[in-house]
Amino acid sequence: MSSISSSQLYREAVDHLCQAGIANATLEAMWIIEEALGVSRLQFHTQVNDVIDHDTYQKVHSLIERRASREPLQYVLGSQEFFGLDMLVRPGVLIPRPESELLVQEVIAKLETYPQPVIIDVGTGSGCLAISVALALKSAMVIASDRSLDALHIAKINGLKHGVGSRILWLAGDLITPLLSSRLAGKVTAIIANLPYISHSEWDRLSPDVKDFEPRLALDGGPDGLDIYRRLLKEAPDVLASDGIMYLEIGLGQIDGLCQLVVDSQVFEVIKVQPDGQGIPRMVCLGRVDRLR
Repeated sequence: MSSISSSQLYREAVDHLCQAGIANATLEAMWIIEEALGVSRLQFHTQVNDVIDHDTYQKVHSLIERRASREPLQYVLGSQEFFGLDMLVRPGVLIPRPESELLVQEVIAKLETYPQPVIIDVGTGSGCLAISVALALKSAMVIASDRSLDALHIAKINGLKHGVGSRILWLAGDLITPLLSSRLAGKVTAIIANLPYISHSEWDRLSPDVKDFEPRLALDGGPDGLDIYRRLLKEAPDVLASDGIMYLEIGLGQIDGLCQLVVDSQVFEVIKVQPDGQGIPRMVCLGRVDRLR
């Protein structure tokens, strides 16, 4: 490789991403180079004429190639911001989305006056929900479960990174199953669940960034996208207190289907529906029907 400057490396990276059809090629190339070089935007602009060594060039080239193949930028950079926190993400773990912050906001607003709430984050993924809630609610007992050991490993790292790793009980298992032997029957204050809700008809329409790289285990919700929620509605009463609440995230066009499942359960009722920034009903709050008895 002949010598190449930082500015030349940047132009080469932008060109490669543009050719690959990446919409925000100029910004993404800069973010990738900043990450690879370990510099800020200001530092980069003061070093544009610096010569890049071979190892650094190869590192940047490798990252740019990954993004050009449509691997999500968050995997390439290794992190994603969520609720003001920098979350480690890796292939095999669902990338946190900003709309999931609605769940955190609702839980904090509801439980901030509770003395010692017990909160379960079902299908924790990167741990973003459990960690955000644990940081805001200092007296809460937070439990995070996931059936993916890879996801649970990353979630634990994120918990340690943000200083709440020892305050969260990390459990491997499917939905409520890992909690059934933990003496929590009737004692859980709130369940948070951002479970797989992509329907089979939606799957083929997903962008390659999502469909080809993010774990299907964390996305595929069955024919109508609500299979996992059907199971949760059946299992949750085993641990949820009579005045307990569930906070669920759903996708576009699923509110009517979920509401019907809630009615059919004869255990829960819809208390609140909160739309996201695009007006899509996104966060659904459920309470037990017997909470008023």
